[in-house]
Amino acid sequence: MVKDCPKNKEAASPTVPPRPKERAFQMTLEAGKDASDVASGTFLVNGLPANILFDSGENYSFISHKFGGRLALTIDKLDNALVAEVASGKFLCVSGCIKNIITDLIGNKFHKELLPIELNNFDIILGMDWLSANDVEIL
Repeated sequence: MVKDCPKNKEAASPTVPPRPKERAFQMTLEAGKDASDVASGTFLVNGLPANILFDSGENYSFISHKFGGRLALTIDKLDNALVAEVASGKFLCVSGCIKNIITDLIGNKFHKELLPIELNNFDIILGMDWLSANDVEIL
């Protein structure tokens, strides 16, 4: 019966996403070359060449859905989803991570789990979580 259905009191008010804790700015390859707080290059990731952006302005590290699919690794569910804002101002909910990713930087291998999102110009963005864990400075 209709009287037994709970009324959705919040239906009339629009829902506004919470302020994101992370911004995933998607710059172009050309802009990445000109910026002073980022570096980029092509390196092997699980044996496949990947365009990687090293970005000290990012808190977390991301992998594109397309490149993540090429790695054929499972996406594990995060305990707490993350809301990320991309350069277009759109909000994305990130609820999974891909583990067992090995980045080979000129013979030095680094293991990391990455958050899959839609990236346009890079396969991977390595942010401050990766940079600080590996004592990396962008000069």
